Amino acid sequence: MENDHLYRNPNLSLWDLSKHIGVTSNHLSQTLNETIGSTFFDYVNRWRVEEAANRVRDSSDTILAIAYDVGFNSKSSFYSAFKKHLGVTPSVLRHSAAPSCSVPASGGSD
Repeated sequence: MENDHLYRNPNLSLWDLSKHIGVTSNHLSQTLNETIGSTFFDYVNRWRVEEAANRVRDSSDTILAIAYDVGFNSKSSFYSAFKKHLGVTPSVLRHSAAPSCSVPASGGSD
């Protein structure tokens, strides 16, 4: 996942991933469930959300463009997964990561 960025494929399936790594889909599913306690979709979405979060913090791309770039098919599934994995919405993360603008207090003209 990390090297090939397979999660960016919006149509990635359990079968596709298992074929890519050379195991059966049943073995992959069981391994994900037993080893990391996650379903295939949660596993893939976690990768997507992690990349999206980095991009939300570090780029000025629209949140929707980022969602599609990292492999989500819809805005609603992106927002649901983002909130589930990080506990905040992409907009909240972007605003909390924005550098503070320090505006000097206006003083008198003495």
